[in-house]
Formats: sequence, structure tokens, C-alpha cells
Amino acid sequence: MMTLKQNWQFTVTSKKEILRKCQISDYIDCRINAYPEYVKYQGIVRQPPDFAFIDLDLTNFDNDRDKIDRTLKRIANKICRLGTEPTILWSGNGYHIYLPLDAMVLDKEEVFAKDKFPSLFKSTFSTYHEYSVSELFLKFAENYFTNGKADPLHHPKYGNSLVRILGTYNSKCLNRGLSKEESEGKDYSKMEWQKTSDSTIAQGL
Repeated sequence: MMTLKQNWQFTVTSKKEILRKCQISDYIDCRINAYPEYVKYQGIVRQPPDFAFIDLDLTNFDNDRDKIDRTLKRIANKICRLGTEPTILWSGNGYHIYLPLDAMVLDKEEVFAKDKFPSLFKSTFSTYHEYSVSELFLKFAENYFTNGKADPLHHPKYGNSLVRILGTYNSKCLNRGLSKEESEGKDYSKMEWQKTSDSTIAQGL
């Protein structure tokens, strides 16, 4: 978990402890990692990439709420056509889309062995040299579902898949002078995606 008051990841073991940490931080920047603390055993990856975290940043859409909402609608419909529904959170600065996946540990599969892709993993100058193959899948999933519209500065990995807790506040929004209402994480998952028009999607109808 991470909060404004404790701006580093720390371990929590109960819902009661999570709530206490949120209270201490005045419910600001309260996030919890979707992945467990330990994802490797004796240097071997054992955690499947079973949770995709997609980030749409409002600044990448010219701060235009209609533009980002239209993109969100297309992404949500694409996911829903696969027979599942994502969890969608308004973060104050854009949308976070959370999608559980039925996945396997790709690092165990010979076809995905790192040495088959030296340009990605081998050199310290390679973009993904610090990634496991399974973590690289998280970036692929984000790009696939968004058609490349995700925040280019977002690089999902096991260690940074921090999910905002609903009802808590985004410090970046508060620092810009926005109200707590405007800075609060809100659930946008229950929109009727197939029926709403682009102009009404932002109201959550």
C-alpha cells in the first residue's frame, strides 16, 4: 500500500489496517498494489500477469473530457465484447481501467524465453531490460485494449500496479485548487456502455 503520508510501499495485512492508514493520510493518495509483495521465488517469476491496469490521462486528450470519454467508451465496448466487464475509476486526472485476466506465467514458457528477444531484454539500454516477460504482457494488454491511446508515461509492472481506493482523493487535483468532490476517485463501472451516446457518457448515464 502507499499513501500521501507514507510515500513508499508498505505491507498491510487487514482491511482494518488499510482503513487506519487511509485515515492517517486524510484519505489522500491512498493506493494498494493489485499484485502480491513477492512475485518471485529464488529468482524465478511465479506470478501470472492476471490484472491489467490501463491508464488514460486527461492531458493526453487536450484536457477535453468529451475526447477522453469517447475513447473510454470504445475501450469499454472492446472489452465487453470479450464477455467481461472492466472496473473503471475516475481518478480526477483521467480514467483507470482495471481488468482481471485469466493468465499464465509467461516466463515459464520456452516460446517466450527472454533470450529469444535480445533487443527487448538483454542490453541495459533496452526499453524493457528490467521487465519480466509476464510484466511486458501488461504493457501489451494496455496498448492492445486502448489502440495505443494509453498514457505513454505509464509503464505497468508488478511493483507499480497501484489501484486507487474509491472515495479517496488525488493530491495532484487538490494541489491544482480543485475541490475534494472534483478530486475524489469515483466508480464509473456501471455505465450502460452500449446504450449511451458520446455526449452523455461523462454523466454516467
